[in-house]
Amino acid sequence: MTRPPLFWAPMAVTGSRLLRAELGICEQHAGWDFAYTDSIPDGRKYAGRRPLIIIGSDLVARVRNPMPCGGFVVVAAVELNDRVFAHAGRIGAAYVIGLPHARDWLVDQLLHGIAALAGPGVSQPRSG
Repeated sequence: MTRPPLFWAPMAVTGSRLLRAELGICEQHAGWDFAYTDSIPDGRKYAGRRPLIIIGSDLVARVRNPMPCGGFVVVAAVELNDRVFAHAGRIGAAYVIGLPHARDWLVDQLLHGIAALAGPGVSQPRSG
């Protein structure tokens, strides 16, 4: 009998088409498939089973309480400003990144950080 994975795919919570396009490039480079939603309640659903939750700067102001993530929370923006940092601090995000400049960092986290965080049993990136 096969055990279910300890973690599910990383979740991106954003309605921004530009941010989704940037995240899609990171997905391709790392070989992962993200789960996407533009709803905070949907983003909270099963958040504890996600090794990484990326909250877009377009929705971070709507997050009232920290996300109970199984790994860490990142706030991502195409244009960084003081409001993004203030909201990220309020919700306890571990990192704030600006895309496309932080693509390499995010890909590295997807390739190395998530596997190290989750250990054996983590859902692996897609092959091919």
